Amino acid sequence: MHKKSAYLGVDMGATHTRLCLLDQDNNILELKKIATNNIMEKGLQRGMLNLITDVVEEKQVFLNRAVIGLPATISKDRKNILSTPNLKVKSTEFSGLVSSLQEEFGCPVELERDVNLQITYDTFHMSVTDKTVLGCYLGSGFGFSIWLNGDVYTGAHGVAGELGHIPYGNANVRCGCGNHGCLESYVSGVYLKAEYDAQHADYEIGDFFDQHCNEAFISQFIAHAGRAIATTVNLFDPDIVLLGGGVMDMKGFPYNALRKSVLQHTRKPLPHDEVTFMKATSSSFNGATGAALQALNHTK
Repeated sequence: MHKKSAYLGVDMGATHTRLCLLDQDNNILELKKIATNNIMEKGLQRGMLNLITDVVEEKQVFLNRAVIGLPATISKDRKNILSTPNLKVKSTEFSGLVSSLQEEFGCPVELERDVNLQITYDTFHMSVTDKTVLGCYLGSGFGFSIWLNGDVYTGAHGVAGELGHIPYGNANVRCGCGNHGCLESYVSGVYLKAEYDAQHADYEIGDFFDQHCNEAFISQFIAHAGRAIATTVNLFDPDIVLLGGGVMDMKGFPYNALRKSVLQHTRKPLPHDEVTFMKATSSSFNGATGAALQALNHTK
């Protein structure tokens, strides 16, 4: 049987790992979800090898390129992990992962920061790959990514876009990155949940933004987020700012108030008068699909 070429994307999270397989025309050949713990049972390299092998053999394809996304900082060459604070995996377990997969499947393999895969998906999905786009994804942390000249911008050392770790936060709070006073101490899902837990509330956290008792907290939360995002707009002069992530997807999130806050602090007349705000897409397979799209994009 003739095997056709394919492009693989993997999005590895703390709880679940998702996989997407694309053909050269962007058609989805396979979407798969598996518990991350199941991959780790026999060790990361063996688990990842088995996962990919099963899909490649089932679909009768050969891989042209693969991209594996992680909640991590990645080396400039996209071959090594620098830190993985949100994964219960020692960074040493990633040593040799890329080389072993490249040897097994005979194709280039890259690692990528998960938020960069989200913006890859969004720019392709919204047909704005020719624009300068900033992605602001507010989830457990404050994910941020830069789309520039048709690809993700990663900087001189591969770690560009760490908006959540700019020194605009509570100086008394030590961040998971090791520094004190990071933005995420004021603007993050973790910070919001800490406020919710401290209330011993009789409502579900999903209703947080609909509670009148939270108005003061929400006002400050949005003000801090607005100033941070406005800073990136003033620095990068983008065509589009994408707003998304789990916190922004919550019921009652004040999207318009956030947009207004950003514009309040954006330099006038430009980029204030021309920047466009768009809501990011929300799907559990966006990261894996974005990884496969990046694999295809880097092959062209």
